[in-house]
Amino acid sequence: MTERVGLEEAIRQAADPAVLMQRVADEAMSLVKSVEGAAVGFVHDPTWLSFECATGHLKDKVGYRVPIEGSLAGLAFKTGETLRCDDCENDPRVARETCRMLHIVSLVCVPLWRGNQTVGVLEVISSRPRAFDDRAVATFTRLAEFIGVVIAAAVDLAVVTNTLLSRAWHDTPGAAILHGDDARAERRFIANVLNPGTLGRLEVRGRVDRFLKGRGLTHLFQPVFDLTSGDCFAVEALARFSGRLKRAPDIWFAEAHAMGIGVELEIASVKGALSSLPLLPENITLCVNAGPEAIISDEMCQLLATCESRRVVVELTEQTKVDDYPGLSSVLDQLGLLGVRLAIDDTGAGFASFAHILKLAPDIIKLDRELTSGIDQDPVRAALATALVSFASRIGAEIIAEGIETAAELDVLRNLGIHYGQGHLLCRPTSIDLIPSSLPQELWLATTEATTERAS
Repeated sequence: MTERVGLEEAIRQAADPAVLMQRVADEAMSLVKSVEGAAVGFVHDPTWLSFECATGHLKDKVGYRVPIEGSLAGLAFKTGETLRCDDCENDPRVARETCRMLHIVSLVCVPLWRGNQTVGVLEVISSRPRAFDDRAVATFTRLAEFIGVVIAAAVDLAVVTNTLLSRAWHDTPGAAILHGDDARAERRFIANVLNPGTLGRLEVRGRVDRFLKGRGLTHLFQPVFDLTSGDCFAVEALARFSGRLKRAPDIWFAEAHAMGIGVELEIASVKGALSSLPLLPENITLCVNAGPEAIISDEMCQLLATCESRRVVVELTEQTKVDDYPGLSSVLDQLGLLGVRLAIDDTGAGFASFAHILKLAPDIIKLDRELTSGIDQDPVRAALATALVSFASRIGAEIIAEGIETAAELDVLRNLGIHYGQGHLLCRPTSIDLIPSSLPQELWLATTEATTERAS
């Protein structure tokens, strides 16, 4: 049922002539630079032309009516010719009072045809006199037939689509009722013809909606170890999405943001992660990931205020850019009073993370795997990590190295003075009941001995 309703809505939107008419008006604004407003009007009775869509200076005039008699639009409709007015105050063909009220000084009216009959007018306007030259008029005249044909086709398509949907999916008198598989096949055919990719988008939206309800959204936990003692002192909650459609978590979050529900999905993920906090040992900190919009939301602040906030680190991700640093900083200050700490994620992967550090004064700086990977063989990476360690020390922040994959990388990072780290070498993401309290003894002994030998 949900799929059918979603497809019906998507199909009707794709076949909606109002959508196409609005596109015509919008594009008219960019076709000629002097256009300040545009509207598409149709004649439904012999007396009036009604604006059915509008943009620019006329955007609030949808539904406004212009008289057929005594207006330039009406004259263009009756004669079928593209007409121009250079100055409404001195042109007897226009509805002068209407133009004054709409702040129109010059305009072009383009008749719209359906077959051999005019059905409406595209009107473009300007608040300046003589805004449209012969070239502009010629451009609109050449496009008049095209505009009329595509709008008429959209109207016909909407009618036949609505009829088909009604006959195929509803018990319309005299209609043959399709079997379930046949109806689904027709729905998919229509949707893919009118709007390619509809089914995929609907499927993704459906899955995200289920994640928002807590179904299919789970977490694994990657330990963060103290590299001086080998003890686990924190875990990072990593979202995992189940289902037939296999995608990386970052892609799911990006899709959700593209649909306008990214913040909701981030909050649902944080909520799920925080529910695991009571299951962790008291000395273990929980790190959760969130973007700037999610962090400043009331829902997120409420979640963090009602948990053991002193044991929570919020890692600022780069799912979306920060548009309001002062506002974000103010919220983080309030959360800091509750004991919540801030970590800047992915440092070294791009410019944004450095901007976050400079403007938000984090408690923790996390070195991205792009910086730690191969650091034992790359003096440039080592130099940048050294600079960040010095910088962190000056501002009172800690460094966590992410993505540690080899014993040689771990050896270099420890020698640089980095005290905390995570990565597959140390422990892969795991379920909450399998989180180790410390590094495996054999790994810890091997890396400790290597560090000792290097020092000697």
